[in-house]
Amino acid sequence: MIELLDIRSRVVNILQDGSFVRWSKTELNNYIHDSLLDLVRAIRLPAVNVSVDVVISVDDIDVASTYTYIDAGNGVVPLPTNLMDVSGGSISGRELPVVTTSEMKRYHSEGRLPLVIKDGEHSITQIFGGNSWSTTGDWKETTGTPLYLVLDQRSSETIRLWPIPTESITLLLSGTLRPKRMSDEVPCVYTDSSDPDNQVVRYIITPLNGWVTGTALTDDAGQELTLDEEANTLSLDSSNVFALDSSNYQTECHLDAVWVDTLTFGTLERAYLKEHDLRNVEKSEYFRNKKMGMIADVDRSEPLNPASITGGVNFNRLVVRR
Repeated sequence: MIELLDIRSRVVNILQDGSFVRWSKTELNNYIHDSLLDLVRAIRLPAVNVSVDVVISVDDIDVASTYTYIDAGNGVVPLPTNLMDVSGGSISGRELPVVTTSEMKRYHSEGRLPLVIKDGEHSITQIFGGNSWSTTGDWKETTGTPLYLVLDQRSSETIRLWPIPTESITLLLSGTLRPKRMSDEVPCVYTDSSDPDNQVVRYIITPLNGWVTGTALTDDAGQELTLDEEANTLSLDSSNVFALDSSNYQTECHLDAVWVDTLTFGTLERAYLKEHDLRNVEKSEYFRNKKMGMIADVDRSEPLNPASITGGVNFNRLVVRR
């Protein structure tokens, strides 16, 4: 875990602005978040699996908010909000190969898409030949057991299941966890106790890029709240005031502490671009190069391969036999 205060204290020391005169806390927090997004996009960490319940019939929905409903006519599933991208997926332990829309169009025009759709019958190698089917139909309307995930880019906002499932399924998507915005000034979650018999945990959805002290906050129920930073409370109105503590703030990210320097350099890169002074632009470029250099070093050393691990199961792979 990396703490927000750890990164910000390093940045403030280098900027020599301990009183937050030229760069406010809110501004630096935003720069840290932007730097974090850049880093996660580059290193694709942390990798997580997210389960998505895909319901074909509305009658199958017990609690609508817990399901992702897709139109049976297109088979498109929205990207989960806590994922930045998708690298793969599976259904009941069966992996689904990822193909692009252009590949599907080419396979369809050449009649090389599978004809018989059965659970787990076709592997990724069989999409390149063997079975054929009629090219007169629209491949996007084919129904059956899903065999492939159709994507055009890693960070696509939608994922197409092919064929379109004919029954409700649980899709397990693999991808990169989207980092939450860190802030020690604005809470990310609170307990709505306006109804003492039905207390609800609600999330703040107000973008913080342009947030300043005194700006109203909006939660996921559409309610506007007022933040009292001195009393550390959120108020819906004069009779509904909710107390806050440290657990209501997001002040850490799910990355190893080895990335602290990279995040620090990325934050400084943005901070120095605030003023369009040639010296500051040069400083910004300097810290950008430092950040990109560290990411490049990690690209060479972080991935695992048989040659990078000695002993155990990988030892014999290094033996040369003639």
